[in-house]
Amino acid sequence: MYLEHGSLETLYLRGMEASGPGTRERLARFLDGFRAKWGPGLPRQRNFLFPDPRKGSACKRHNLFLRWMVRGKDGIDLGIWTVLSPRELIVPLDTHMARMGRWMGLTHSRTPSFRVAEEITGAFRAVCPEDPVKFDFALTRIGILGKCTLRRSGECDFCAVARACARRKIPRRI
Repeated sequence: MYLEHGSLETLYLRGMEASGPGTRERLARFLDGFRAKWGPGLPRQRNFLFPDPRKGSACKRHNLFLRWMVRGKDGIDLGIWTVLSPRELIVPLDTHMARMGRWMGLTHSRTPSFRVAEEITGAFRAVCPEDPVKFDFALTRIGILGKCTLRRSGECDFCAVARACARRKIPRRI
């Protein structure tokens, strides 16, 4: 893909031109290019590596890639692409971010999907329209580090997002 298009950013730009507005469709066309090059062999592996957001996949790896490439140089992200603005990014949704999104009341869905990623991003966009995914790293780390689980008690007292968390309203299991 790199040799054919000169850069992955150029490939993404071509998908943008063909599909017009809409983050989901632009990402889908970008990934279509990879699936088409891969061909029909090993379809399960191909579709795992290059899923289709039109079919509901949250496309976590690819939204994370876009985050790295688009957001400014902040010590986490590279910020070398200019074809997108940070305001157009979608939260890279994994189980940790989906769980935090539920506990913070940003979504009610229990199944991670592109729609849920858009819901959570929309809530972040209401707070920070110019860069809605800037909260992703910090919130995901809480889940990855095991700092927030329903099985532990007393952790909420030390959590930086406790006031925004619906979990505090959930009765503890006995």
